[in-house]
Amino acid sequence: MAGRARKTEHAGAKRGRGAYWGRKFEAKHESNRLRRENAKRAVRQGLADSVG
Repeated sequence: MAGRARKTEHAGAKRGRGAYWGRKFEAKHESNRLRRENAKRAVRQGLADSVG
């Protein structure tokens, strides 16, 4: 029976080895920083649109 075993659709947790090349905490730090910068840019763009 073990000879016919196949990998299931869900193979378990990736343990933080996703698409990011570095460590998970570095990826989270960079992601949060980019998210905050993008939010600031969106607010500034919204203010510029409402004034002009």
